[in-house]
Formats: sequence, C-alpha cells, structure tokens
Amino acid sequence: MAISINSKTRLLGLFGNPSRHSLSPLIQNHFLSCYKINFVYLTFEPPAENLKIAFESAKNLNFAGLNITMPFKEEVFKLVDKNIGTAAAIKAVNTIKFLEEGKVSYGYSTDGDGVIKSLNDKKIILNGKSCLILGAGGAAKSAVYAILQKNIGKVFIYDIIREKAPGLTEDLKNNLSSGASSSKNKINTKKELKHAETGKEIKFNDIDKKISILTDLKDIESSFDSVDLIINCTPVGMDTGNYKDMLPIPRYWNLKDKYIFEMVYKPVNTEFLKKGKKEGAAAAINGIDMLINQAVFSFKIWFDIIPEEKI
Repeated sequence: MAISINSKTRLLGLFGNPSRHSLSPLIQNHFLSCYKINFVYLTFEPPAENLKIAFESAKNLNFAGLNITMPFKEEVFKLVDKNIGTAAAIKAVNTIKFLEEGKVSYGYSTDGDGVIKSLNDKKIILNGKSCLILGAGGAAKSAVYAILQKNIGKVFIYDIIREKAPGLTEDLKNNLSSGASSSKNKINTKKELKHAETGKEIKFNDIDKKISILTDLKDIESSFDSVDLIINCTPVGMDTGNYKDMLPIPRYWNLKDKYIFEMVYKPVNTEFLKKGKKEGAAAAINGIDMLINQAVFSFKIWFDIIPEEKI
C-alpha cells in the first residue's frame, strides 16, 4: 500500500499512550488508499499532562478527526464540544470529528458497535444470556451500553480499581434512566437518546436489576456456570509492560462452552484466548475483529463511507 502525501493531504490521528503498537494506521490508511482519499493516519503519544494541549493543537492544525484509545477515552470526552449518542451516554469517546475548520469537535463511541458486530459475526445471540465484563474503563462502558440494548439477561462488572465499576453503573443510570446527557449535549427525552451510529432507541429501564458489581472475582464463582459470555476490556494480556502473558481471570476457571471476547489484539492470540480454545470455549473472538469493526464505524463517521469487507 503506497501512501502519497502532498500539500493538500489532511491528517487523521490516534491519541493513546502507548499507541505506537497500534494496527489502526495500517487499517485506516488501507481504507484511505482504497477509496483514494487524500488523508494520512498517524499515531501520537501525548503525555497525560499535555493531553488538552495536544487535543487543541489537533483542532488548530486542521486535523479532520481522531481516534482515542487507552487511557484517554474519558478525559477527551471532557474536551469535546459536542458528544453524540453513545459517547454522551457513557462519557467516553473513541472517535472525534472536527468540523468548521477545526472550530467544533464532535465525539462518538464506536466501540459498542464494534462489539455487537463482532458478536453478530459469530452468530452469538445475547437475548437472556449472562455476561461478565472485566474492566470498567471507556471500552467497558461501551460494551455494557451495547449489550444491554441487545436484551442481555445479566451483566457482572469487575475492575481491579474497585470504585470504577460502581461509577460506570451510576453513569449509565444517570444518563439513560433519566434521559440526561453530557452538559455540553443535553438530551431531553429517552426517545432522543439513541446510537448515533445505528439509530437504535434505548429501551431498558432496569439497570439495577441487570447489573451486578463485583468487588472480587471470587464473588461470582458460585454462579460462574451460568455465565455465558466473558469480555476482557482490560489491558491484561497485552504484549507490553507487566501485562504480557497474564490472564484476566483465575487460571483454575474452566472456559468450556463459554463465549470469550478479547479486546487486546497484540498479541493476536492472548493467554485468555489460548486458555479458552484449549478448554473448549464455544467461540473465541480476538481483538483484531473488534479493532477492524470499530475502525469501520469510525471511517463511516469521518467520510460517510462503510468500507466493504472485500477491501
């Protein structure tokens, strides 16, 4: 894939730390090349203390848009002028679109749509099933928001930082049950609170009944047999730092007949996925599937084009 850059080439970027390991430039630059769009997609690693400066610089330098990854999804939400749909509901973004020559920024979250597309590709029906979410950051919020709309029966949430999971639930309750949203993007009624990406209405009111917060993973062991789906939304297992070769769950848990979903994509075959395949998981979804699917939705936001599967 040849990238041609000239005086009219515009920028798209990924903000994260780390982000240099990311495959997003490979995916997005491939899309851009296939559709002959004169943009280039690059990665950036702004220090956390300079995030606001970096974000404002992207606006002022006439970037067309950004993707946001760990650990900045919730912080960038606070910097955006207008958060849309899912992003407004979960207070986290992974996609930014700049309009009016960078004067206005719009925040979106395509993670949840990526989750649902990945599950649909495996023909996994969520209706009435039970799910364990590992992590309570921006990606986890998107996943919970998305699967609740698919009438999941029960959601258990665990984060090693104990105060994060209750915060996730409170955000959902405040923004969905009451129909409230970001102060920058007030949504007045539940009917207006929709996926900006899919247009589907929020139809649940029983968050307290469906979500249980775990303070320890051992709290779910007595009912682990009833868990159908496990989604790892943490960096545990990532091919970097202290996370490498680690498992997000206890090694003695048996994953036979479970659906397992890994958001980490480097390495492609994490210890979590290896364990699931070895023990007879019903289906194993790797992070590459999720990455490509959410990238497709981001591309749609920027260019109103859904990249075809054949490319």
